Amino acid sequence: MIEMIKKFAKENDVPIMMDEGISFLVDFIKENNVKNILEIGSGIGFSSIMMANVSDDIFIDTVELDKERYLLALDNINKFNLDKRINIYNLDALKFNSDKKYDLVFIDGPKAQYKKHFEMFFNNVDKGYFVFDNINFHGMVDNPNLTNNRNTRALVRKIKKFRDEMLDSDYNVKYYKDIGDGIIIIKKE
Repeated sequence: MIEMIKKFAKENDVPIMMDEGISFLVDFIKENNVKNILEIGSGIGFSSIMMANVSDDIFIDTVELDKERYLLALDNINKFNLDKRINIYNLDALKFNSDKKYDLVFIDGPKAQYKKHFEMFFNNVDKGYFVFDNINFHGMVDNPNLTNNRNTRALVRKIKKFRDEMLDSDYNVKYYKDIGDGIIIIKKE
C-alpha cells in the first residue's frame, strides 16, 4: 500500500521524501528510541505513516496547510489504521500551538520558514531532535544556476542561509549532505 502512495506522489508531482532519506529517518527514529513526533508538512501522509510504522508506541502530530493534501493524508492515514496514533491538523504550522513535548520535530514544510519553525517549536523539545529535509534542494543550494526561476533562486538563498547559520551555530548539528536531498539534524540536550 505504501507503494501506491509513492506512485500517486510521482504521478501527481507531490513531493515526498526520497527513499534514501526516509530510510535514514526511520533508522534514526529506531536508534534513538523516538516516541513522540511533530511533523511540519504532512504532504499526503507518506512520512508520518513511515515513521509511525517503526513501532506501535510512536505518536505523531502532523500539520498540513494545503486542504487537498490534508484530505489525501487523512485518507491514507485511515487506510493504514493509524488514526489513533497520527493526529493531522489542517492549518498553517505557524498557527499550531502545542504545549506537548516531542522527542523529534521533523520539519519538511515550507522551506523558507525553516528558521521560524525551528524557533517556534524549540521549547517543545527538551532532550530530542530537529530534523530538516531538502537542505540541498535538488542541488540548487550549492549551485543556484541550476534554475532560472527567480522565486526558486530566492528560496534557495533562504535555505542556504538557514543551513549556514545552523552549521555556524553553537547547536549540536550534523549535516548529511549525501543522504536523500540533504538532511540536517540538530540535537537539543
